[in-house]
Amino acid sequence: MQAQLLKTVQSIDADKPNIPKFVTELETALKNLVSTAQDEALAELERSIQELTAFRNCWTVFKRKGLGESLLSFRNAMALGQLADDPNPHALTLSTVHTMKGLEKDIVFLTSMCEGVFPDYRANTKKEIDEERNSAFVAVTRARRWIFITFPQQRKMPWGDVRTQSPSRFLQEMNAV
Repeated sequence: MQAQLLKTVQSIDADKPNIPKFVTELETALKNLVSTAQDEALAELERSIQELTAFRNCWTVFKRKGLGESLLSFRNAMALGQLADDPNPHALTLSTVHTMKGLEKDIVFLTSMCEGVFPDYRANTKKEIDEERNSAFVAVTRARRWIFITFPQQRKMPWGDVRTQSPSRFLQEMNAV
């Protein structure tokens, strides 16, 4: 039975997985093992079934949000917190631009919109700057009603220096400064 479980896991197509079928097969196999399991293995099998259910639920959220098709896209969405339960609508959400992709809020505060931060100082090529510009567009369009954009006049660097900052070129492109 365990060999069959491993075959099921190894046979999944990482680019276009059929997760509902995959979960059903694993769930059936695990439930069959429960009927013959010793007491010490029973708790582990039940935990595995619970984790499988949680995986199916996360996959459903992933697909509903249209975040991709592959297991790699799923893993990235998990890492970015995009599959977490919807937060309390009456609470404050602290997030990155990337985690807010596809979501909207009534009020958005976009901080540190200065050169070297947005766009990132490491973005040197036209392609990298365009990717940063796209991220800025995503950030700005997350607001349904109000957006507050700030940038510091000075910033203390990690090594202790204080540096004068200038507004992001993206703000200038939007005629926001």
